[in-house]
Amino acid sequence: MYNCVINCCARALSVDELSKIFNRMLQRGFTPNTVTFNVMLDVYGKAKLFKKVKKLFWMAKSRGLVDVISYNTIIGAYGQNKDFKNMSSTVRKMQFNGFSVSLEAYNCMLDAYGKEGEMEKFQSVLQRMEESKCTSDHYTYNIMINIYGERRWIDEVAVVLSELKECGLRPDLCSYNSLIKAYGIAGMVEDAVGLIKEMRGNGIEPDRITYNNLINALKKNDKFLEAVKWSLWMKQMELENADGPT
Repeated sequence: MYNCVINCCARALSVDELSKIFNRMLQRGFTPNTVTFNVMLDVYGKAKLFKKVKKLFWMAKSRGLVDVISYNTIIGAYGQNKDFKNMSSTVRKMQFNGFSVSLEAYNCMLDAYGKEGEMEKFQSVLQRMEESKCTSDHYTYNIMINIYGERRWIDEVAVVLSELKECGLRPDLCSYNSLIKAYGIAGMVEDAVGLIKEMRGNGIEPDRITYNNLINALKKNDKFLEAVKWSLWMKQMELENADGPT
């Protein structure tokens, strides 16, 4: 019962409420399962309660209930908090305890290092992925497009886009949104506008982020009239969607 409540209601309840339920569960002699431990690790990690994260992790480990998701969750939490020392330490512990570094863990490290401009460490993670033959997914490529785009490394963006297609994947909504932003930063506004047509041709409908990125790209490059036109278009599309089909 307690496992079910925690697993099903984690997003609806506050951290304090979940903690009380979890502690009551332990006090009454019920054993949390791995999923419950991972849910609580995620909750505490997002709340930046890292003392509780460590205590809970060792409790789960002592009961043999730690899995790769447990490590991924902690690595992600430290990465979000820019605590690179503990993030790296957790990756080493993951390997020491017999787990291969997962794609999700690599993605967490790439995202964390990239956003902080730690490009040597970012490239080192990519090299480790290649050496371990860990196959990238959409999220990996999107992280690279976003990070390279932010730094105006447009040639690297093109290489990533080419690799994405060579792997048999197509750009998804997030890819296009990051590409539009990257092209705007690089001053390639015509390419950014052209991506809208390409998206629709591939059956991907632009969202608010798409239009906002395009409008910002146009403004950044002094295309104010075009920015106004796209802004009005976005508002019109939102009104039509709100009214529903006629």
